[in-house]
Amino acid sequence: MEILGICGSLRRESWNLKLLHREMEAFASLGHDTRIFDLAPVPMYHPDDEAARGIPPAAESLRRAIREADAIVVACPEYNSSMTSALKNALEWASRRGNVLQNRVFFVIGTGPGRSACARMHMHATYSLESEGAIVVHQPRVLLPTVTNFMAQDGSITDQSVTDLLAQAAESVIWTAERLSRK
Repeated sequence: MEILGICGSLRRESWNLKLLHREMEAFASLGHDTRIFDLAPVPMYHPDDEAARGIPPAAESLRRAIREADAIVVACPEYNSSMTSALKNALEWASRRGNVLQNRVFFVIGTGPGRSACARMHMHATYSLESEGAIVVHQPRVLLPTVTNFMAQDGSITDQSVTDLLAQAAESVIWTAERLSRK
């Protein structure tokens, strides 16, 4: 299976990007192909520009990556009690001119330095995805507070229970995607 990763943070040293890499390693250890799509080149959604010029190449690349994936893992921090503008923008482009979110399997994870564990980001991102017809895997929850308690600066996981949780999440996403692909 092809697993696509999308990080809602554009920071080069993003904790969520590091977490996404660890989750992708869990999928790869199960024998699945993985790749991470960089949202930085995707321009802000603007209906007038879309009407005049269509979907720009970077946004079309995102759409194609989503279409080709068997499952998509989204890692995102919580900004202002919600998802980041980069993630919201990606969902806007993905839902336009032939919604590529519909019937796609998604899994939303998040972490950060604080205690919130990205719960509100998860709620908003999940709602946006499901309202566009995506299938969101809800368990196990990978919403992790106080990132420095389980991850080193280089992105390595220092708590075995988090490594185990990432492996369990990969198995759950694959199980869901395999069942849906048989229909």
